[in-house]
Amino acid sequence: MDTIQPVKRNKLTESIVNVLLTNIKNGTLPPGTKLPPERELMHKLGVGRSTLREAVQSLALMGILDVKPGEGTFVRAISKEEIIGPHIFVPIIDAESMADFFEARLLIEPHIAALASKRKNAQDIDAIEETLVQTKRNIGKGDEVDRWAGQFHLQVARASKNIVCVRFLEAILSFLVGRRENAEHNKDFLQWEYESHEKIFRAIKQGDESKAYKTMEQHIQAVLQWYKKLDVV
Repeated sequence: MDTIQPVKRNKLTESIVNVLLTNIKNGTLPPGTKLPPERELMHKLGVGRSTLREAVQSLALMGILDVKPGEGTFVRAISKEEIIGPHIFVPIIDAESMADFFEARLLIEPHIAALASKRKNAQDIDAIEETLVQTKRNIGKGDEVDRWAGQFHLQVARASKNIVCVRFLEAILSFLVGRRENAEHNKDFLQWEYESHEKIFRAIKQGDESKAYKTMEQHIQAVLQWYKKLDVV
């Protein structure tokens, strides 16, 4: 009996993601549907608050759910192909170590930032800046700051105007939700992360392609080193 291991919360979160995805794809939760209140959903799914929030954040990062502060969480109007898209990567990228994910991000995200610096428009700048405002406002509130930090990277990808880059980030970031528990409650890390995002934003806003590439590269490398110190990777 000593060999039996407890179910990891990451696996439980993925199970809840699967349940919600199935209900969205089969029409039980059609576009525009507001999800039931958190307590009710916890009871129906038989999970705790943190697991449910991680699943919802994961689907929000995939672009499948839209979390509106003060209003609730809604199913976005997207095609079945879009629903299936990012989730296809889950069985491929489900690994114990996050090192491979950071390696993949290092290969592509600096290029995404460089593209964003060239292709962004005023709406993109506003969207990226809003993630910074919300990140600063929510430092110390683990779940919320985690979501907005992820949204920063997604908005940068959207500014690149490359749908493959967006899908890549949705898949990777949805996997990383819930795997930075030791980091999301460390205020020093969160403050540094916010300031690092600000530097990337300024480079993109200024249209400095080289600086956007470099600041994003340095950011991901530094996050990886921080996670290693916290024994997350």
